[in-house]
Amino acid sequence: MADIVMKVLEIRIVLPGNQPILLLLHQDSQRLLRLWIGPSEGTAIGLAQQGVDTPRPTTHQLLVEALERAGDPIDAVRIAKVDDEVFYAELMLESGTTVDARASDAVAAALFADVSVYASEDVLESAGIDLTEGDIAAELNIETPETQPEETEESIDDFREFLKDLNPEDFLESGGAPQTPPLFEEEDPENGVEDNDNPGETDK
Repeated sequence: MADIVMKVLEIRIVLPGNQPILLLLHQDSQRLLRLWIGPSEGTAIGLAQQGVDTPRPTTHQLLVEALERAGDPIDAVRIAKVDDEVFYAELMLESGTTVDARASDAVAAALFADVSVYASEDVLESAGIDLTEGDIAAELNIETPETQPEETEESIDDFREFLKDLNPEDFLESGGAPQTPPLFEEEDPENGVEDNDNPGETDK
C-alpha cells in the first residue's frame, strides 16, 4: 500500500499531568492521528517547529547532523504500524536503509532534517480519526475548510507564540525534565493513541 504524507500540526497538553499528545493530519482525507509522547520529545518537536536555536545540539539535531556527515542523511520518516495502541516508525535513509524508531523521535528528527513524515494506509485506517464526522474538529479546534485544507496553521499559533520568547533552558525544571505548561484546552485522554507503553512515561 502507498504511504501517505502527514502534516505535523501541534502538541496538545492533556490535564492533569501535562501529558503531551502529538497531532498529525492527512489533509486530503481530513483524518487525524493522535500519539501520546514523552515531554522531552514534545519539547524537541516544539523547538523544531519554531526554529529555536539551541546553544548546543539537541539529541535529535545530533542524530540528523551525524547521518548527514556520514553521507547517508534522513530522506523521510514513516509511521509504519500501530500495534496495541503503540505506534512504530522508521527513519528512511537516502541509501535505502531503514532504521526502527519511536514515532515521536522520528517526527522530531524529520522536522530538524526538514523532510516529510509519512504514515502507512493501514495506520491511518486503523488509528485515524475522521474530522468530518461529528464534533471532533470543533472539540480539537481544528479548521476543516472544504476547498483549502492546507490552511490549518492557525491551530499552532498559540504554541509558536509561546516558544518565540523562550530559551531552551526555560523548558527544563531543576531536575532536568522538560516542563511544558498547559497551553491548550484539556483533552480527553481516553481518545488518544499511545506512542509508548505507558502514557505517563517517556516512550521506549
